[in-house]
Amino acid sequence: MFHELIEEISKELNIEYTYLSKDWIIRLVKDNIVKYLAGNKFDLNPHALGLILDDKYAFYDTLHSLNIPACVHHIFYRPNNKYHYAANCNTYEEIIKCFEKYQKNIVVKANNGSLGTDVYHITDKEKLIKTLDKLFEKNYSISVCPYYEIKNEYRVIVLNNEIKLIYKKIKPLIYGDGISTVKELLIKFNPYYFQNKSLPNNILKKDEEYLYDWRFNLSKGSIASDEIDTDIKEKLSEIALTVSKKVGIVFASIDIVELSDHSLLVLEANSGVSIDKCTHFLTNGKDLAKNIYKEAIITLFKH
Repeated sequence: MFHELIEEISKELNIEYTYLSKDWIIRLVKDNIVKYLAGNKFDLNPHALGLILDDKYAFYDTLHSLNIPACVHHIFYRPNNKYHYAANCNTYEEIIKCFEKYQKNIVVKANNGSLGTDVYHITDKEKLIKTLDKLFEKNYSISVCPYYEIKNEYRVIVLNNEIKLIYKKIKPLIYGDGISTVKELLIKFNPYYFQNKSLPNNILKKDEEYLYDWRFNLSKGSIASDEIDTDIKEKLSEIALTVSKKVGIVFASIDIVELSDHSLLVLEANSGVSIDKCTHFLTNGKDLAKNIYKEAIITLFKH
């Protein structure tokens, strides 16, 4: 859908577009001005800031330095990293100390990961070691966080220090009715994700709980909802705009979590703004996405 929207917008704005690098890059040309999109990243944030937004530890450390409440992240490097910056955070022993510090209940993830890929909830030391081996095979660094009891997770899209969209992510948690199978209930929950998945066919008992994935990522089966209480929405807007203004963000998505005690913490950010997966679930979702991307492109040519 992203490419479809960019093509529609380009035609409306009289912009010439060309796909490059196996369609990963889109070159936009208007009045002899050339701009690029790379994946879903618009060339609006300064390059260094884009790197910070996509680095989980760097973003946390930036927010921490600005006294903005955020989920704690610790960075660790491969054991063979002997550079000075990796001192005291390049051994399994240090990671195990962190694991024990948080009562053996942590989340371990690729520091530059996305889409919920390579994110693990760890409560067992043996599993921790195996997960570290796996992650360090393909990642330069990882982040370790205490496990938070998250009640709700929200995504806020900001552009030019304005809130453009707020939606709630609802993880794939279903309850039995004594008649339907797990597969049927999950397809009903999110047909766009589960329709072609291989799923269990057992019938859940009445009110029996089944959690497909503990993560809130839409790429892992969660759905989006714009039904958010006004007071929460106002608080989310205030936090996101504080982050945007203090960090210097032009265009990004900011993830904020609501804990079981109702406190709100910034979790992560993304310099690439993906609205595709949420459009199915939101009122006039496609038009909403198109309008946001259109404003971003207009800003891009003014930038």
